[in-house]
Amino acid sequence: MLGKKRFVFVVMLAVICVAAVAIFRIASNRPGSAVTTETAKSGLLRVGVEQALSVTAEDIVPVFSHYYPDASIVLETGFFTDLFNRFLQEDIGAMLWSGKPGGYEVSLLERKKMNYRLEPVARSAVVCIVNEANPVPFLCVEDLAKIYTARKVHWDNGGEIKAYLNNKDLRLQEQFLAMAVPTESTLTAWHAENDEEVMQLVAGEKGAIGILPLSRLKGGRSSGQVSSAFRVVPLCKKKGDAPVMPSQDMIYQGKYPLSFIVYYMYRKERALAAGFGAWLAKEGQKGFVSSSLAPYRNPAYLIQLK
Repeated sequence: MLGKKRFVFVVMLAVICVAAVAIFRIASNRPGSAVTTETAKSGLLRVGVEQALSVTAEDIVPVFSHYYPDASIVLETGFFTDLFNRFLQEDIGAMLWSGKPGGYEVSLLERKKMNYRLEPVARSAVVCIVNEANPVPFLCVEDLAKIYTARKVHWDNGGEIKAYLNNKDLRLQEQFLAMAVPTESTLTAWHAENDEEVMQLVAGEKGAIGILPLSRLKGGRSSGQVSSAFRVVPLCKKKGDAPVMPSQDMIYQGKYPLSFIVYYMYRKERALAAGFGAWLAKEGQKGFVSSSLAPYRNPAYLIQLK
């Protein structure tokens, strides 16, 4: 009888140990849970991604995971302010965002004594769209500045201008202000709920004009949910300059006047965050070439001669 009780006890102890190991493994793989062993090629990393960059990030991350299957990159999509606050609170270990941090953001990072790094990984742009029936051949940055500060309210043919923008994308507005109207702090325009609505409104009104991120333009058109009755307008930096379309090549060469750099920011003490950043800056550049963005630098391709 004693031997039987001892056997039951041993079996129960073994079951408890197996269950404990299973629970630990599940908890370790949950987003936000601590990972015991993190390296540059393994572990769990939560990356905040601006909504305008989400499609590109969703295409590139699986490539990294293919090469490094022990690394799990979880994308957290949102607007810049929310993501930046989560980075400060160490809720996410890295961010992919448009442009450098301003003085206010830098002061918050310094106040929190964040040990971070900014890695330039891609190039994007603010694009201008008009209704396909609008005959305007091109615009200069000065024209756009006047339109979005209500100093120009009619087209040259006399038609009324109705300017639209995504009122929730404050980061895009900041980027546009810095490049086109640095003396102003706010823009004047009709508000849309998202970039898709900007495209839809411009497509439906002859005198409408809109600005949006280059990466969202491709996504809106390919979704099939947005009318294509609009066109992208070439821009020139100033009167007399040749107008330029926001092609990948023109953005990469810096010839498109409203282009900017996309940065990956991460906490240096996170090994996987640093490893993912190093990959984005080198091998990951090939992914940006095939995306709606432009790479930050030309990726190197290895050609084997036989």
